[in-house]
Amino acid sequence: MTLLIAKILSTVFLVLGLSAIAERAGPALAGVLAGFPLGVAIVFLFIGIEQGPFFITDAAAYTVGGFAATLCFNLAYWFISSRIQNHVFLGSILGALAVFLLAAWIISQWPLNVWTGTLLVAAVAASSVFVMRGHNETRIASAIRLTWPVIALRAAIAVVVVLAITGAAAAIGPKWSGLLAAFPITLFPVLIIIQFTYSVEDAGTVIQTFPFGLPSLVVFVVCAWATFEPLGVPLGFVTSLMASALWLTGFFVLRKRLKEMGPISR
Repeated sequence: MTLLIAKILSTVFLVLGLSAIAERAGPALAGVLAGFPLGVAIVFLFIGIEQGPFFITDAAAYTVGGFAATLCFNLAYWFISSRIQNHVFLGSILGALAVFLLAAWIISQWPLNVWTGTLLVAAVAASSVFVMRGHNETRIASAIRLTWPVIALRAAIAVVVVLAITGAAAAIGPKWSGLLAAFPITLFPVLIIIQFTYSVEDAGTVIQTFPFGLPSLVVFVVCAWATFEPLGVPLGFVTSLMASALWLTGFFVLRKRLKEMGPISR
């Protein structure tokens, strides 16, 4: 019961935080921050506690490879939501989920390790950046008032998704646990919230910038693979999270420097 409550509270806090960032700082920043290992960290921590560090070590390779399925999920969500007219909301969700499961099944047929998984997700991330290159970055001009019904809706979406994924992952072995851990646990409800509350274009901006935060997820999983057994789950978790945060901090510092430099004149 304690772990269940911890899952619910941590997930609600993280998803609502990302949604608030998207509203106030823009969906582009929320897309990058969605690459921070919030959902994966929750899954790895609780599965590591429940199943042991060896389970996480075995699952890590397919979590890294599974991020390629997450990118496919994002592109399917964008492709469907930007093209269909009727039942766009339901169609985007069901279509993206189907694509994620298909991509995850295909990846499950390959003998991956953390390094080949990293190469796979890098290739798919580059493809995602290329496909989304024509999308014009948006910014939410006026955030909605956060009434209790709005907060309750966001919390409900987050809790349902996280409990469903972590509950299933714990019962089906390391390979599929790893793949399902790669499911966009926090990004998925954020996309739903942004599209439902604002527009398809704003959700597209989150998807467009997500690959730039994705290396942070890979860093976390690779570090977890290396540290959960020798250091134990709690210390390995903290070490992996710090390594991931360090990469993301470096990304933001580099981006700021590039913006300060401005366009290079010829």
